[in-house]
This record gives sequence, C-alpha cells and structure tokens, in this order.
Amino acid sequence: MNENLFRQLLRDKGFEAPLVKDYEPHADGDLHTHAFDVLLLVQQGPFTLATEKGVTTFQAGEMCALDAGVRHIERTGSGGARVLLGKRHCAS
Repeated sequence: MNENLFRQLLRDKGFEAPLVKDYEPHADGDLHTHAFDVLLLVQQGPFTLATEKGVTTFQAGEMCALDAGVRHIERTGSGGARVLLGKRHCAS
C-alpha cells in the first residue's frame, strides 16, 4: 500500500491524521496497551508486533491494525523501523 491510499483509508475509517514514528534499531519495547485503535503503514522495516495471538513481522508497504486494549510489544531489527501511525480514540 502506498502513503496516499493509506491516508485516504485513515480518513474513511475515522482515524486522526497520521504521525511518523521512528523506532531505534533492535527496539524491544515493554508489554503495553493503548486506549485507542491503531492503524499503521510500515515505511521502513521490518517492524514486528507481538500479541497474545502471536508474532507478526511487517515489511515496508504493509499495514498493521491493532485494537485498543490489546496487550502488545513492538520490535525492530538491526535497521530500526519507520511507520506512519493513525489513531482512532474510543468512545468512553
């Protein structure tokens, strides 16, 4: 998927305008959750997402979705990663 299509998808699904997030090489984050849904497009990778359902590695051009409240860890390889990240806050 390219960036323009991704931005349109975010708008269509009610996500905020995307932010660029850079991850350091060999990042291995802590187990955490978010209070918002996430839709991201990997721009440089690989980018790995580990949840209770398993571990998936995404390459540049691939999209990843994560629902609010899902426990996860974000990991990168030797080159780090860059993602375009959209958030959709949940109604409280």
